[in-house]
Amino acid sequence: MKTALLNTFLFFSLVITIHGNAQVVAAPDLNCVSVDNSGNNILQWSLPVVTCGPFTAFNIYRSFSPSGPYSIAYTVTNPVQTSYTDPVGNGGTTTYYYYMVSDYNCPGFTFAFSDTLDNLDPVPPEINYVTVTDGLAEINWQPGDSPESFGYIVYRVINGNYIPIDTVYGKFNNDYIDVNSTPGTDSMSYTLATIDSCINTGSINESPQHTIYLFDSIARCEQQITLGWYFYDRWQKGIQKYDIEMSTNGAPYVILQSVPGSVLSYTVDGFNDRDSICFRIVATENITGFVSVSNELCHIINVVQPVADFYIRNVTVTAPGKVLVKYSMDSLSDVSSLKIERGSDKTSFTQLANISPPFIFSAISQYTDATALTDEKSYYYRLIATDSCGTFDTSTIGKSILLKGYAFTDLTFFITWDESYFDSAEVLEYDVYRKDEVAYNLINAFLPATSSYEEKNVPVDTPCYYVEAIDSMKFSNGIRDTIHSRSNIVCLNQPSEVYIPNAFAPLGKNSSFRPLLNLQGLKSYSFSVYNRWGEQLFFSENASDSWDGKYKGVYVQQGAYAYIVDVVDSNGKAIHKQGMVMVVR
Repeated sequence: MKTALLNTFLFFSLVITIHGNAQVVAAPDLNCVSVDNSGNNILQWSLPVVTCGPFTAFNIYRSFSPSGPYSIAYTVTNPVQTSYTDPVGNGGTTTYYYYMVSDYNCPGFTFAFSDTLDNLDPVPPEINYVTVTDGLAEINWQPGDSPESFGYIVYRVINGNYIPIDTVYGKFNNDYIDVNSTPGTDSMSYTLATIDSCINTGSINESPQHTIYLFDSIARCEQQITLGWYFYDRWQKGIQKYDIEMSTNGAPYVILQSVPGSVLSYTVDGFNDRDSICFRIVATENITGFVSVSNELCHIINVVQPVADFYIRNVTVTAPGKVLVKYSMDSLSDVSSLKIERGSDKTSFTQLANISPPFIFSAISQYTDATALTDEKSYYYRLIATDSCGTFDTSTIGKSILLKGYAFTDLTFFITWDESYFDSAEVLEYDVYRKDEVAYNLINAFLPATSSYEEKNVPVDTPCYYVEAIDSMKFSNGIRDTIHSRSNIVCLNQPSEVYIPNAFAPLGKNSSFRPLLNLQGLKSYSFSVYNRWGEQLFFSENASDSWDGKYKGVYVQQGAYAYIVDVVDSNGKAIHKQGMVMVVR
């Protein structure tokens, strides 16, 4: 639906000066003109309060030009009617202008005109500036020129997308503070659209403005800070200047330097020991004098903070060949370079990679080692950080867990793992997980001294396992943490095998003869017995059937008899066995 929010034209939106005792009959308050899906124009108005005489009509005037000529498009004879659909059919492509006049039987009164509205999209408001106030983003704009302007929708612009965040009601309410904004982490961009009293929304201002994001590069050994900031690029009249302002130890801000609008960096040096310094950038627009203030940056400048509280927080296998290493350090740590090292024990390390220092030191950061042989080895990890003065510090050490497993022919599964190790930590327990059908489930928890597990009668043919260590960390700075670190996954297949007895006594204790199967499922089976002349004495395709030593109901003579067994297990493995069995009488 289009919204009629254009400028009111003075020719038809009359400001009537009343001389003497002349009185005025108020016109309906024409709120909005919008276009429906058929291209017809919908007018909506509020009823006037008129007490001078009886109601006759409301006259709706229409024109193709704001300056006229106008003619009556419709006469409303219902005194409580507040809307009318003008069946023009082309309102989506043609501009129409409307105003309304009341008709009451009030002799001697003057009849006022309503505001003149059209069926065009409303013009979005012009943004004055976006700034940072008390750590939050603030947007300020010119009140809408259209008489039907009723309020504004505020949009946050993220990756080119307009995300509505709030509605400001009132034509002359032209300022908004985003309480959910974080201008101290990045530039925040905003724009607006106008709404009328019918809550129709006009087009969005396609020239959003953004906060100035101030960042810095600190050379603490040289007692120097280089400030940098984002260009304020959407002021139509251009930037007159940037003021670099500084506050020392909580005192009011003072201007250090004013630089032209093309300058986006400034170096500050010469601080006193242990000063608490805050900086901000103030941009000023040409002619208008509008200003935009950046986020605030504060530092204790002259104290070089070496890397401290530098801890490995977890080492865990996340996928085959991938180990995730988590680490943290003191929030004031000064780091110019960072590297991670890997070793096979706690003393011998080689460099694995150079990595970027974390953006937020107080947060737990992470690195993924994608070169690990997680099914073959466990690894020790540590990090080396170097501060801007060339001093380096080493983190604590953490280790991954290696799980190994074996499947035996008696349908036993056995897994074993090496210890979980972290400096300043102790193992609370080891949890063993097995995949049953589609999900991993905890099947047992073990004390720290346990490093193996064995089980039979597993409900799946090929069980997969992993071990999760639960460690309690207690660091020297008072941090306490409980972490869960996983091993690699091991999937075990039982070896399929067929065992054949070499003798049996049909009239004795072992009175029947059949193969003994140790299989991961059975796909096909055949078992046959022959005498020395090749005559088949017994045949079965049922693995539970046994030969009782008889042929045609009569026990055979003592002696050696040939057998042939052919088996295919559920994995497609074929086993062929043939040999001689001794019949003992």
